[in-house]
Amino acid sequence: MKKHFFIFYFLFFVFCFLFVRPSLTLAAEQLKIELDPLPCSVGADNLGDCPKDIIYPGGETCVTTFDAFKVNPAKNHFWVLDPEVTNQGKANERARQFIYWAINKGAIDNHSVLRTIWSTTKNVALFLFILVVAIMGLIYIIGQRTAFQRKIDIWPTIIKVAAGLLYIFMSYAIVIVLIQLSEVLMKFFIENLGGRDLFNIYYVSSSSQEQNYVNWIGCRDLNLKVQEAVRAEIFLLKLTNLTYYIMGTMVILRKIILWFLLFVAPFLAILFPFVFIRNVAWIWIGVFFQWLFYGPLFAIFLGALATIWKAGIPFAFDFSRAGSALGYIYPTGMSIVYGGPAQVLGPLNNGNYIDTFMEYVITLIMLWAVIFFPWWLLRIFRDYCCEGINATKNILLSMYDQMRGNPPSPGPISPQTSTPSTASTALKMPREVDIPVRIKLETVEEIRKTKTEDISRSLNLQVSRLTDIAHFETDKQVRETVNKNINYLKNPIQAETPIERQKYMNIRSELFNRAIKEDHIAKQVLSAVSTSKIEQMQRRTELLQTVPQATSTTHIMASKNNISQEKVKSLTSSFVNTTTQNASVINNIAQTTNLKSEQVQTVLSSFAQNVDQSITNVAQKVSQTTGLTKDKVIKVFKAFSDTLKTNKDIIKTVAQKEKVKEEDLQKFVETQSAMIEEPEKHIEQAISIPPTVSIEEYEDVKKMWVRQYEKGEVPVTENVTSRQQWVDQDTVLIANTLNKLMSTDEKLKEEGLDDVGYILPIFLINNLKGDELVVYLKAKLEAAKQVEEQLNKEKEITEKLKAKSEEELVEVETPKKQEKAQEMTMEAAQEIKKVI
Repeated sequence: MKKHFFIFYFLFFVFCFLFVRPSLTLAAEQLKIELDPLPCSVGADNLGDCPKDIIYPGGETCVTTFDAFKVNPAKNHFWVLDPEVTNQGKANERARQFIYWAINKGAIDNHSVLRTIWSTTKNVALFLFILVVAIMGLIYIIGQRTAFQRKIDIWPTIIKVAAGLLYIFMSYAIVIVLIQLSEVLMKFFIENLGGRDLFNIYYVSSSSQEQNYVNWIGCRDLNLKVQEAVRAEIFLLKLTNLTYYIMGTMVILRKIILWFLLFVAPFLAILFPFVFIRNVAWIWIGVFFQWLFYGPLFAIFLGALATIWKAGIPFAFDFSRAGSALGYIYPTGMSIVYGGPAQVLGPLNNGNYIDTFMEYVITLIMLWAVIFFPWWLLRIFRDYCCEGINATKNILLSMYDQMRGNPPSPGPISPQTSTPSTASTALKMPREVDIPVRIKLETVEEIRKTKTEDISRSLNLQVSRLTDIAHFETDKQVRETVNKNINYLKNPIQAETPIERQKYMNIRSELFNRAIKEDHIAKQVLSAVSTSKIEQMQRRTELLQTVPQATSTTHIMASKNNISQEKVKSLTSSFVNTTTQNASVINNIAQTTNLKSEQVQTVLSSFAQNVDQSITNVAQKVSQTTGLTKDKVIKVFKAFSDTLKTNKDIIKTVAQKEKVKEEDLQKFVETQSAMIEEPEKHIEQAISIPPTVSIEEYEDVKKMWVRQYEKGEVPVTENVTSRQQWVDQDTVLIANTLNKLMSTDEKLKEEGLDDVGYILPIFLINNLKGDELVVYLKAKLEAAKQVEEQLNKEKEITEKLKAKSEEELVEVETPKKQEKAQEMTMEAAQEIKKVI
């Protein structure tokens, strides 16, 4: 929020600086000019003459008397001394001198006053450091007396104390050397790239900069047609002033901040020994280097800008009209002329048309980029660098501990040796009631004292049942919290506040440290939120390998028709053989599908041989065997099933041969044709519930989603505005996702994982398997279909009752008819409840 307020105040300041002026100023000046006009010349030898170089269009002329000008103010031009133009010219010269001084005049970094102030802070830091060492020694003595058998290794502490004292005495030299190195780099880039040649914009032809300011008097044309050009030019000149002042302020502010950081440098030796304030020291160091490197980066970009300006800004400019009457579109209305780099300025070579005008605007934009782009780059570097330093530190410390052969320290940071179990059986013990425990993860110490599973639980990342996944999806607040935690763990820089950013950086660093020590939960969390494409592909591949194959068509048909799988194969073969022996039927199918009779027979024979394939793979297998496309194979299946539904002779022949009732065969044909023709609509039937998921858990997930689809908040989007549309869309999306996941094509499987990307990190973090993912989607799909069917029935009944009511209520309602209508409404409501 503070950043947003800073931007708002900055824009408000720019607006006031550029636009806010008393509304009566211009009117008063015009009134003064009308009463006592003062003639002026631009590029003329004698006072009162008009500019010689300007050729006015359309017969317009420049007059030398105010009376002549008043005859036709729109056609006549009359130049007068103008206080606003004079003030603007002087302001621009002052701003140019300001930025030129700020860039070319260096500071005296080794001045005695700076060393005097540092010496004072050094003495204070030295006193505090000695006090801290004394307290630490006292703690060691007390600890030795209370636990005298414990051996204390004092040498590491002595080395740290010596290093701290050495740093306090050497901090001035260290900081000053770094500052002077950055100044040398700045000077090198500015001088070698031509940065000193910038900001040489003169408003009068004088070799003395101070005389440019003292002798300047501005003139203005009173012609009505040139006033917009005058205002536009003044606006650009004010913006130029603002650019120069901000740029110079950043350069000077950098130097002052580095001085202040020099004064507090000795205190770093006091901050580092204490864990709870050590991050403050790292932040100070980060701020110091950010401002330190701002100067060299600023000099690089400024020098590059000078080089680009000398060679010509690489845009498609057309300067062929500059300096001629053809390019005199935006008139010169005052004696201040402006233009882009290397432009020879004059009344006709000003920002007089779009190309010369745009060149000047682009130069201003480039200057603003030079001001803020280095700061932005260094801020990004500082944020990512701090995270990298912490991670590297943890890696090195862990490697050092392993090389020494020390076992992991006891306590709350014990490595997890087993993954969270996701297995469940049909016979389950009553689940314990989870009591929510609030765990603070604000500081490094709190994070280190917390177990990995508790960290995962506090971030709402730990799940052990599919119902937990359903709860995550159906609860909007939980979903937003989990997504925020995952995104911040992936990239802590996305956090909105510095406190949150530091918190997630500390959590990520601690998880990385534990992962090195073979903490499996930490490994799972880090691999799930990793930004490495290789690691992501590896985890996705592992998940896809656990996705089960779709159940065979014969198995589904056997369960639906209450017969054996061998009987399903036998019935299918009988239908195919009976059909292929009937030439007229084969010819009809061939004409319907635009294929040859031999091709139809080949497709049907291959179908009988591959009927035991999964429903998602039957058509693909037949296509590979026959050499026909999958679409043509499906057309043959559809024509074949239509023939069986309408040809009673084939049904009768097969019924007698297989000794099955004709009604059962008719049901068998309808079921089989629906699955073969549109397998994507029956994909959930090809998914069996694995042993790791109980029937009760599956039904609980289904009930949760039925309740969500019936009463939950509708996620309104551009294409979804009602509950019916939401359920219909989810039905199609989930079915398509399951078809992709159960496909034999690896590319389609990857697309299926992309479709469930919103819950994929939860599965990966908790090491859930692919069979659990598809079963979860199966339960969600069945819930969507159940609610979709209910909504369709309600809609159908409502439409029927509405049509019936409209037919009976055509006449004017009498009290009896009104009572009858109320009874009909009550009956309709009861009928809808019965259907539901």
